[in-house]
Amino acid sequence: MMKDRDLFPPETLQELKYLIAKRHIVFPDSLERVAREIMDRPELMAFESAAAIARHCGVSQTTVHRLAQHIGFGTLREFRAMMKDHIRQTAAKRSYYLAETMVVGRRFPTSP
Repeated sequence: MMKDRDLFPPETLQELKYLIAKRHIVFPDSLERVAREIMDRPELMAFESAAAIARHCGVSQTTVHRLAQHIGFGTLREFRAMMKDHIRQTAAKRSYYLAETMVVGRRFPTSP
């Protein structure tokens, strides 16, 4: 359960990981199993159904929904949206980095 913090859900995956590391959010066993999988593979929450996540983690669909509420989200959909935002931002950063490395590695002709 959340300790000594407002009931607002984390806005980013990094914030969620920080809250977990600082023990501001503590999970019962079944929720922890799902949370660990989600932290390792955010695409599970972003793109899989609650049923698929539950099967993958060996828990019920209800447990997957309870995880979102335990973290502070009103619904699983809200948690999923945060994870999708994380994936979008990560992909955008990687694309930018890749483009920058490609440009730095090229030799442009000099003007006469």
